[in-house]
Amino acid sequence: MAKVVDVSLAGCGRRLLRYPTPWIIVPWLVVSLAIRVVQGRWTWRDAAIPVVVVALQPFTEWVIHVTLLHFRPRRVLGRTLDLHLAKEHRKHHLDPKDVALTLIPVPELVALVVGVSVVAWFVAIDHRDALTVMASVATMLAVYEWTHYLIHSGYRPASRHARSIFRSHRLHHFRNEHYWMGITSNAADRVLGTFPGKLDVELSDTARTLGIDHAS
Repeated sequence: MAKVVDVSLAGCGRRLLRYPTPWIIVPWLVVSLAIRVVQGRWTWRDAAIPVVVVALQPFTEWVIHVTLLHFRPRRVLGRTLDLHLAKEHRKHHLDPKDVALTLIPVPELVALVVGVSVVAWFVAIDHRDALTVMASVATMLAVYEWTHYLIHSGYRPASRHARSIFRSHRLHHFRNEHYWMGITSNAADRVLGTFPGKLDVELSDTARTLGIDHAS
């Protein structure tokens, strides 16, 4: 008898916790936010920074998806240049039902956490602002990871907004890989012209392979 998978929010959450990425993102969020709360002395920047991060999130996703996740191997100085992140994303397109492949690869996630933390610490006006940046970015990473996981988990959202996001991402996988790049929002797709109607673009025969036959 086939095992029945619990696709409720709680069931999806329990399965997500079997993977390493929540155990990297959530502690980063909790620690940075806790230290920021202890330090106190709030300023207008503590409100502005999360607003900016949220506003940029759709466009950040779009740019990363187009330029890094869909990066194509190329010859540079006689050698083939490929990105680990792109290789993992091609695996995800080949098998969209494998929820493990929806998650940010650990090496890239660790590099992102360290990179954002270091840059924020040395570039921000003061360390309190740096902590606010870390907590804001960690929150959006958590939202991204959770949303992408849910889309491929079999969960059926109740809200119209969530259903729209889920549908457009599935169109990206099963209709045409050149459109519908957003994960948590369709805003950047609408602004940048990659949110056509389903029947306005042709059915792509490379949506699974991304045009790379030797994906690995």
